[in-house]
Amino acid sequence: MNILDSDAQFLDVRAPFKGEDYFCSEVNTNTQKVEQAYLEAIRPAIAMRKADAMLGDGTVTQVDTFDPQNVQQFYQLLASSLEDWKFGGISKSATEDLHRFYCQFTKEVDKYYISGYFGVQFHVLPYYRVHKRVIDIQKELAKIADDATVVFKNMTGAADKALASELEKRGYASLEFQELFTKMFDDEKLVKELDEKASAVESRFPEFGEMGERKTRLFAELNGLLIELYQTSPVLIDYNRLMQGEEGVTSYFDIEHVKNKKTKAREAYLDTAKIKKDDTDAVVAELDSAAKALKKIRLP
Repeated sequence: MNILDSDAQFLDVRAPFKGEDYFCSEVNTNTQKVEQAYLEAIRPAIAMRKADAMLGDGTVTQVDTFDPQNVQQFYQLLASSLEDWKFGGISKSATEDLHRFYCQFTKEVDKYYISGYFGVQFHVLPYYRVHKRVIDIQKELAKIADDATVVFKNMTGAADKALASELEKRGYASLEFQELFTKMFDDEKLVKELDEKASAVESRFPEFGEMGERKTRLFAELNGLLIELYQTSPVLIDYNRLMQGEEGVTSYFDIEHVKNKKTKAREAYLDTAKIKKDDTDAVVAELDSAAKALKKIRLP
């Protein structure tokens, strides 16, 4: 039978549902209760505090941040509270500065399989630890850059003179660039000898290589002074806003029909109008228990 020609209301398995039948109404109401309970329960774990940090120019500033360890601890407490649910562990994901902690709980209730998702999405921002060494390194890097510019100019000038002298000896001084390029392309020996001349000039400026090595060590030390601060918002975001990269906390439920108890095969759609009241009440009772469990969580 074509679904469009029937009175059946097949809906995706993710709440909130768009139908107006008993199942949709009850499940939507109770998933909203879970969302609100989750927001209130996790709020202390993502509470912002002020932290001192340093910018690249040495300016000291105060930045809002929270402790991600508190979020992980919260999820462990939630796992202990939802004893009858299967806990999928705490997962992390990251795309550049956008990070996410999340966990999933599942439970089979008679003919229905419930999956609950709880997550926090936040930004990770790099700053420097407040330390005088950051300023000292920045000053030294600036001096190296200035000195290297002078040395490089002298080195390239000396190399140009040496190469010009060598080309003149060979009678190539008056050649146009295209002609010289053609000769170098055809004469590997010439290219090798000119390269050796340039290398000999570079060896007269060992300070240039030393400055490069010093710069590399300084950048490594500077990276060691980096810290990460974490920012999110104590607001509920739905799945779409989560995927769009907004900060906040999210919770949603998927409810599937178990077609076969033995194979655990599940339906990808629900005919919500045909779901019995007893089955609906059983699903709703589990959502209610999740909301109650969230309300009891207290971080130490």
